[in-house]
Amino acid sequence: MARIDSLILVMLGIAQIMIGDVMALEFLGILLQGTGGGTIVMAIYFLIFLSKHQKEFSESYSKLEKTTLVRDESGELQFIDSSPVVSRVIWYIIPVGLTVIGAIFWLAS
Repeated sequence: MARIDSLILVMLGIAQIMIGDVMALEFLGILLQGTGGGTIVMAIYFLIFLSKHQKEFSESYSKLEKTTLVRDESGELQFIDSSPVVSRVIWYIIPVGLTVIGAIFWLAS
């Protein structure tokens, strides 16, 4: 989920840049474009940081509302993600698609 949050931050940054591009007030437009760029940089930093420390986060954090507690063959309890694959794919496809569309629109203008 943390990688999806980084994609959502990229979408917000692109939206800030696009809104700042069409603002009538010059100072406010520059301010929004600057903060939008900062949001994108922050999202990239979070994405890199989380990918470097993924093992530490995966051991300490589990979304228990989407997991099922099951005993394996050796008798130990394990958490298994019970959400369907389709919903997990949709949670990645939508932010990636919207980010790509926003980036193409921003580059075209």
